[in-house]
Amino acid sequence: MSNYFADNNLLTRKILKNQTESVFEFYGRFKNFMKQRILLLSMPNYASGFDRAARFPNLGLASIAGNVDEDIIDKIAIVDLITVRSDLKKYLIKLLKSFQPDIIGLSAMSFQYQTAVEIAKIIKKFNEKIYTVFGGYHITLAYDIISNSEDVSYIDFMIRKEGEIAFNNLVKALVENPGNFSEIKNLSYKKNGEFIHNKCAENIDLSKLKIPKRNIRIRKSFFAFGKRTDVIETSRGCTMACNFCCMPFMYGRTYRKYDMNRIQKDIENSISNGAESLFIVDDNAFLDVRHMHNFCDMVIKNKFNNIDYMIQASVRGVASDENLARKMAEAGFKFVFLGIENVEVEDIELLSKDKKVLTESVHAVKLLQENNIISAGGFIVALPDDTEEKIWNNFHFARKIKLDAPFFFVATPHLKTEFRKNLIEEKAVTNYNDFCFYNGLQVNVRTKSLSSEQISYILSKMNGKYGDFEYIKFNKIRKIYPLFFWKTILKNIPHMMTNKLRKILYPKNKYINYIAGRKRLIKRMREWLLDKEEVILSRLQELNARENL
Repeated sequence: MSNYFADNNLLTRKILKNQTESVFEFYGRFKNFMKQRILLLSMPNYASGFDRAARFPNLGLASIAGNVDEDIIDKIAIVDLITVRSDLKKYLIKLLKSFQPDIIGLSAMSFQYQTAVEIAKIIKKFNEKIYTVFGGYHITLAYDIISNSEDVSYIDFMIRKEGEIAFNNLVKALVENPGNFSEIKNLSYKKNGEFIHNKCAENIDLSKLKIPKRNIRIRKSFFAFGKRTDVIETSRGCTMACNFCCMPFMYGRTYRKYDMNRIQKDIENSISNGAESLFIVDDNAFLDVRHMHNFCDMVIKNKFNNIDYMIQASVRGVASDENLARKMAEAGFKFVFLGIENVEVEDIELLSKDKKVLTESVHAVKLLQENNIISAGGFIVALPDDTEEKIWNNFHFARKIKLDAPFFFVATPHLKTEFRKNLIEEKAVTNYNDFCFYNGLQVNVRTKSLSSEQISYILSKMNGKYGDFEYIKFNKIRKIYPLFFWKTILKNIPHMMTNKLRKILYPKNKYINYIAGRKRLIKRMREWLLDKEEVILSRLQELNARENL
């Protein structure tokens, strides 16, 4: 492209060569030459354990791709790097050689951001003229920090908040008016080596968004409980005041719904691209229970209930309407994730949640069980006053209500949240800025009686103990997805036997299996281009366990 512009006479010669070609025809062919090859990447990092049951594609990138004007695209593709389990660097270089992109978009959450930077380094080494555009939650939260870091050498643009319109406007500017970025809302761009942050736009009118482009994904091995899966959304935002959540920095405390006709088309598009199940990733679809009723009615009417549906929900939304749970079952819902948060009253208050959440959780799980829907629940533990006993109380509560899939998350001090401020004031934060550990499962805090590594060890015991023989008997995953369930159990037998063997060989070291898990984490992070060996080993010293490695 640079050689084309270097020869200023080339345009003139081209026009003179063909006297019959009109100015408009030539401009059209010239603009076609300027069309961009765009590659969109989601990160490979995942929370260990989740990927055994499901591996979902990135919906945000598909939506961005679907909303780029066709006349400025030469070629566009999405690569969900979560599906790459071999040599990531080798795969990226091969991809860059074959695709030859002009623009690469990288979407990252906080725990994925450093991997995104390492990927950007590979991109710039391959061809420094490729534009790198960073977006996602971490960019929205940390753009000011990033602007003053060494990472700016590898980042050309940042898009904060919603990206569909901003990314399209950026690509148009690169095609039609390079260097003029000052009017693009939500965009951060460089001028004289310094980032300038444009104002942010109002939230997007969802009726203006086109259907996500799913057919341009290069890799397609996505699954949930053994079925081919995809992702949709029926709304965006949440008005609840949970102080640990960073979602308000993306949308504010707002709630917007898609039109039901548009949702219908989105489901049709997903099915046409091979989906046998759909995960609805709304921030809180159950803020409007009537909206969920309408969704179920639409699914049933159009006979879309021949595929499975999964969703995350507020316990109040499920518990408040018994008829909704029955209708969800008829519509094909098989899995609901509930935000239970904690069983200790003082911890619930600390998380800015309503005290009624416990009684509502019991009722919500009961309704799901009665309608043959898998009940999952998220707990947030390791708050400042938590003891080991209090943390275990969440485990016992999950077992008491026979929760099919408990997720014991750790209090995470996400940037700019009120929760982070409170934890810092309590001197509870042990990791302030190594964000690759901010995935909700790695421990970045301490309590008044427990160190970070002690908390991590307790959680590993809880996760290991939950899946016992009693669990196998009451678990609904076994009944709804028997083939997946038993294949997973059989696949896990060698791991279980290895753990038992270690206990036999090292009877005096109660941490031996936990240490093995931390070593697997070191290996996994290396696969994501992150070398965290020394950090993880130094944390193990808290358990006096390093000498056993």
